[in-house]
Amino acid sequence: MTYRGGTFLLLALLIVSLICGFIIHHFSVVGQLAVSGHKDEGTLYIIIVVAIIATVIAVLLSVRLNRNIRNLSKIAEAMENGADIESMPEFPHDELGDISRNIIDLYRRLRHASTEIEREHSNAMHEQQEKLRIKRQLTNNINHELKTPVAAIQGYLETIINNEDMTDEERRSFIEKSYAHSQRLTQLLTDVSTITRMEDGSNRIECDSVDLSAIIHEICDEVALLPDVKRMRMNLELPEPMMVRGNSSLLMSIFKNLTDNAIAYSGDRDIFIKASEGDNNMYVITVADNGIGIDNDHIGHIFERFYRIDAGRSRKLGGTGLGLSIVKNAVLFHGGDIEVYNRKVGGLEFKFTLPKA
Repeated sequence: MTYRGGTFLLLALLIVSLICGFIIHHFSVVGQLAVSGHKDEGTLYIIIVVAIIATVIAVLLSVRLNRNIRNLSKIAEAMENGADIESMPEFPHDELGDISRNIIDLYRRLRHASTEIEREHSNAMHEQQEKLRIKRQLTNNINHELKTPVAAIQGYLETIINNEDMTDEERRSFIEKSYAHSQRLTQLLTDVSTITRMEDGSNRIECDSVDLSAIIHEICDEVALLPDVKRMRMNLELPEPMMVRGNSSLLMSIFKNLTDNAIAYSGDRDIFIKASEGDNNMYVITVADNGIGIDNDHIGHIFERFYRIDAGRSRKLGGTGLGLSIVKNAVLFHGGDIEVYNRKVGGLEFKFTLPKA
């Protein structure tokens, strides 16, 4: 788009000025000759000078107007092409200048808003793709994890069916092993259901005031019923009651998984659970054991789904590889943070926050 109106205006002003000067000159001379033949040439010269000055002023104004309109035309062309307007040319402090600056400011705001919308859309698409990737990965991992107990159960049952002369003791052993694998299969499905519920239905999970100390005491009672080889000493330092805002099922899963993890892998006999009041209306909670801890290379990965330090030992002990991932997701769901580190005195410690009711 090219602006040519300024050129036409300039030519028109020049032509009008010349015609006016010629007419004034012609009629002045004729009139004076008719009246007196030769009266006052000074008046004629003044009129001509005034006409010339008026013409010059008109030309200057036209040039200035033409330059400003040309600048505005270039900016309009840049806007039409969607280009960035980094620097704004100088416009006069008049109506045209105000209009030009307002148009440029409006364009910049619209372009900024468009950029923000595109960025948010891109982030949303990336987040959606990441969720789909994680779900595909979870599905693949679940498929892999299901094969082991299902294949084991199938193998034990086939052995029982194909060996009619098997002793009662051998048959009982195979049945017990099948039952153990079925328990692991049930736990795996339960863990997957918990993760799916937190990710896909977080807005439908009901939260209420929950006495966390009661949940922890309930877990301690369950630990006390375990066989001696798995029984742990539970050392508690808790305010009572300890009311938090959350979902009782998910809060139970946090302490149940941390306790099960310590029982299975700590290698010692003590679990320490402490809670104190922190900042921002939060409780600061630690769950620790006095076992062997883990190598620091594994610290940054233990919350990942299906991550195992010792895969064979984990499956043997009935672990699904999802317990600590559930712990982290449940803490984050309640608006808290969680971290883990090896204790200087030995063992592993989980430190996290939960909101007060």
